[in-house]
Amino acid sequence: MRKWLTLALTAGALHAASVIRGTVVEDETGHPLARATVTVQAVGEAAWTVQSTRTNANGLFEFRNLAAGAYLISAAHVGFAPVEFGQKRWHAAGVPISVADNFTTSFTIRLPHFGSITGTVLDENDVGIPEQEVAVYSNTRPPKLLERVKTDDRGWYHLMSLPPGKYLVRSMAKLYEDGGYLPTFYRDAATVDQSRSVEVVIERQVDHVDIHAGTGRLFTLAGRVAGGQSGPTSVALSSDTGTQIATIDNYGTFSFNPAAPGQYEILAQAPDRGRGATAGYQLLTLDRDLSDLRIPMGAFPTVRFIFEDTKGQPIDPGALQVMARRKDMGGDTQTEPLQIAFDEKPANPENRGREIRPAGGRVTVLPGRWDVALAPTMRYWVVDCKLSGADNADRGRADGWNEMLLAAGSQNVVKFVLSATVSTLRGTVKSAGGDAVAGIPVFLEPYDLDPRKRLAEVRAIRTNAAGQYQFGGLAPGVYRLLGTFDYQMPDSSEMQAASAKTVKVEEGTNTVLDLDEFVIH
Repeated sequence: MRKWLTLALTAGALHAASVIRGTVVEDETGHPLARATVTVQAVGEAAWTVQSTRTNANGLFEFRNLAAGAYLISAAHVGFAPVEFGQKRWHAAGVPISVADNFTTSFTIRLPHFGSITGTVLDENDVGIPEQEVAVYSNTRPPKLLERVKTDDRGWYHLMSLPPGKYLVRSMAKLYEDGGYLPTFYRDAATVDQSRSVEVVIERQVDHVDIHAGTGRLFTLAGRVAGGQSGPTSVALSSDTGTQIATIDNYGTFSFNPAAPGQYEILAQAPDRGRGATAGYQLLTLDRDLSDLRIPMGAFPTVRFIFEDTKGQPIDPGALQVMARRKDMGGDTQTEPLQIAFDEKPANPENRGREIRPAGGRVTVLPGRWDVALAPTMRYWVVDCKLSGADNADRGRADGWNEMLLAAGSQNVVKFVLSATVSTLRGTVKSAGGDAVAGIPVFLEPYDLDPRKRLAEVRAIRTNAAGQYQFGGLAPGVYRLLGTFDYQMPDSSEMQAASAKTVKVEEGTNTVLDLDEFVIH
């Protein structure tokens, strides 16, 4: 076990008020770290209480006038991996510190550096290629572009500040007068499926991740935006290599840098010039030069949302939040709440008040592939999600992401069917000795929900002072639960390896399930 994972806790002299103090140091050298951010968060009923401070020039921090209770302590610094007190390893959860009245607690937090990847991009003669772009991606499908760097004069590159995990490394396309280099993954693979991931760990540099850039033809991609001569603000080309912004003139003619063969999507956006903003979206396969591509433009697509109960009666969406994410081939997606303009109906004359009851609403978004979902709520669960123009048959659980393709100028409808008979899952986490474990993370995984549809892979809460947990607002289904300090956020494979408990939750029930603390030996 690395020394930074175990924090020494020592009791100090009694003071008039409870105090948490300590020092933040670099793990490798033990040198104090100035300007590190240290955060203390109360556990239990006062879990909302969070305080932060920065270390001084000597790496010292102090929190005074704390009430008795349990606290989580964490520290972070630019270029270093963040640490929580009591972690066994990088992605383990922190262990709360118990503070009594009139007590002082002191300890040292050791911050390790992130990992890194180095290597050389080589040509067909094993000579390093200078000024060659290299990208690192998440090992997901599709990969998400995380960072780009350029090689030095000898073709050497250095990808820094990488959290532990698996990554894909790729050299990018580069054009010369007599040919070009195609995007090439580590181990000289042309496609994501053929690539080999690189595993990064704390405080370690992975060397010799060398890439022999593949040679081949790059294709021209150019054209014009249809629908006026004022030209769009931007035209973007996305693929699994990331996103490229076109060069464009005032007449809507655009061109991209020569690109490798493959699947792409184009998104064009034009500003509002008195007739409303317009956009265009197109999927294409690039297998030859395309020099006269036409991108038709239209109004932004509109999506109308309707909320009903299982009897077809409208539900007031005031307490509901629709989440959305636009799916980009480059993996550049961001989940955010939709700002829906809700309809208004006149007040019911039988009601003596002035109540206005929203029955639905609409929103205007960019064209392309979208996922929509209803954010979890304690009042309802999603029975069904019906999408206009989509195959709604047998799509599995609806309380997750639901995909739709929106064309420019289209009118679309999404209907959420909701039930108010939500379920609750609660219990107590106990140690091997049978004692209740306070402040331990409890993880909940929707086991029968397709991982690609999950809003969150796993939900997490901490037990209260009595070791009790509770998840509310659950839809019927099969769930897996795990109570442990050994993970910050386990994925499905780690839940499986830990033999997480499986439970089937029925509609409108209050299920009680006690858990044994899981400990990695």
